[in-house]
Amino acid sequence: MPINIPHIKVFVLYLLSIATFFASLNQNIYTPIIPLIRDTFSVSINWVNFTVSSFIFIIAMMQIILGTVIDSKNQKRLILISLVTISISTIICAYTSNFILFMIARIIQAIGTGIIPLVTINMIAQLFEGEARGRAMGTYQILLTLAPAISPILGGLIGQYYGYRGIFLFLFLISVSLLILIAYFLPDDEKNNAQGKTISFFKNYIAIFSNYLGVSIIIVSFFVFFIYFAILVYLPILLNDHYHVPLKIIGFLYLPLTVSMILGSMLFKNLQKKLSLTILFIAVLLLMPLQVILFSLLHTKSIIGLSIILFGYGMTVGFSPPLFSTIISNEYSENRGTALGLFNFIRYLGMAVGGMLTGLYNILPSTSVIFFLGISLFLASILHYRNLKNRFS
Repeated sequence: MPINIPHIKVFVLYLLSIATFFASLNQNIYTPIIPLIRDTFSVSINWVNFTVSSFIFIIAMMQIILGTVIDSKNQKRLILISLVTISISTIICAYTSNFILFMIARIIQAIGTGIIPLVTINMIAQLFEGEARGRAMGTYQILLTLAPAISPILGGLIGQYYGYRGIFLFLFLISVSLLILIAYFLPDDEKNNAQGKTISFFKNYIAIFSNYLGVSIIIVSFFVFFIYFAILVYLPILLNDHYHVPLKIIGFLYLPLTVSMILGSMLFKNLQKKLSLTILFIAVLLLMPLQVILFSLLHTKSIIGLSIILFGYGMTVGFSPPLFSTIISNEYSENRGTALGLFNFIRYLGMAVGGMLTGLYNILPSTSVIFFLGISLFLASILHYRNLKNRFS
């Protein structure tokens, strides 16, 4: 960060970035304890997966709802409201013995969590200018990327020694700490004039849906994140029920996937300077369906083989978001923010639906379900391949 930036701005940047990290932590720390929640409340895995999927779906909806009004609201007040909401709902999750109340509190927690990402990135954009803004966004993205890598490990360890209650008390302490720090250090932002926002909102979406290429990429991205999360929420069940892995170890077995996702994002930054977006996108279209099909055939054979497959799959998954967002940014030069917001919404929506899909594992063999997902992704990729190739050639 340039030395001429006041230290308070740097502190606020890290504070906002940590708040976004916390929002991702709220989502991802929960995944390794899915079997524990199921056994503690004596409910079916479908109900537990509903709490996962509904959480993500609500976050996705908050991006669309909040995006239309954020410029006319006091953003510090919004983030404080979100942290108060998270704190109250987290305490309820920690101490209730009723699954219905737990589920409702988790939904309320998702509403508070969904406010944070959009508000923080908007405030960072307002706080910094020029080159400093780019550096600030880089810092923000690094912390956001680290959250999925650290969260499963924390969830597994805390869940093993302190149960699900320990996880929610841990989240409560962080939310209260952030609430105090943000209330004291974060400057109040000025309300922006929102006149004309409604009109531009509808015009932007008309333009987005009129672009076949952009819509094609968004459709493919839905399949990518849908399958990714279907595998992600299935992993703790696979590791616990099939491989009999203790809860405290499950989080560590997410490492091949999460670390490789970070490496995949870093790989994109280097390769996009040397290869065209067409070649990179074709590589994703070819590799990911094959990796999903390979996972479906071999995931019950060996835990070492499972880790190797997950590492390769994670590289491709980590490679995809920056690639998709770069193509969308190039395609929508005049309404880039709205298009990327829609992409973010579709990503969360795909994750939410993917989490719900795991209920099929109680009806059909997991190999058949995941194999079908791989074939579906392959067909979706082929469907849009010709248009994408012609457009970027």
